[in-house]
Amino acid sequence: HALTAAILLTAQAGAASFTPPLDRPLRAVTEATRTDAGVTRRFTNARRIVFRRAANGYRAEVTIEAGAPAAESDDDPAAMFRAGFARIAGRTIVLHLDPAGRVTAIDDQAMVWKAFLDGITALAPAGTGDVDRKRAGRIRAILAALAPMPRERQRVTLASLVEPLIAADVAAAGESPPRPVRVPATSPYGAVQLDGIRAVRRSGGRLVASVSAAGEVTMQGPDGQIAGHVAIETERQVDPASGLVLETRDAVRTEMPGAPPATRLTVTSFRAP
Repeated sequence: HALTAAILLTAQAGAASFTPPLDRPLRAVTEATRTDAGVTRRFTNARRIVFRRAANGYRAEVTIEAGAPAAESDDDPAAMFRAGFARIAGRTIVLHLDPAGRVTAIDDQAMVWKAFLDGITALAPAGTGDVDRKRAGRIRAILAALAPMPRERQRVTLASLVEPLIAADVAAAGESPPRPVRVPATSPYGAVQLDGIRAVRRSGGRLVASVSAAGEVTMQGPDGQIAGHVAIETERQVDPASGLVLETRDAVRTEMPGAPPATRLTVTSFRAP
């Protein structure tokens, strides 16, 4: 594997848990498949990332590649976030990372944040029909929550461009036996907390961190409270030498009475182009 080989060449004995290959482009590709109400939709987005050494850690230069625009029916929060990031496609965003790979600052953060919000705003339909008015209302509600965010919260949101691709903590800790965890999860009806099991094992030179969680939940649906079942399975394949997440698989399944299951599978691969 070309990326793994490069990482091993740059890693040194006793080095920190986050030691990415420097000054060369890497490409993260995310493919999402979502099925809801019997309709399946697929989305793909990609971004190019170059890590460079800096005085206090690293710089990550992130360039989002242009992709297909969000469809009018893509009104879940994940689709809106994709639309926000699509507005800054082609622009290189510079994120500053500490030695463990955590984002500490973003160049021109105010300008990047405004462009991100503009991308979500552009999704609001201009029509006056029932469907358009409800969709516009959902978009306004999300913007009302995002617009007043303090700079720290803005940075956390924008840091999602790179931080999910880094797992220095897993690389440092190594293998770990199964243990109980409390897991946040999102479904078509909102966010929930689930009880689950987390474990880290070694496989083929990689560390595989997995989380399985499920539970009965009560969520606010369009017509009031709904009882249902949510299950998630997450797997991250981490390079132990660099702390980079080479592949991630996230699966969420939501079952509600009287409706077909809603599923979401997101797969991200991170490697040299």
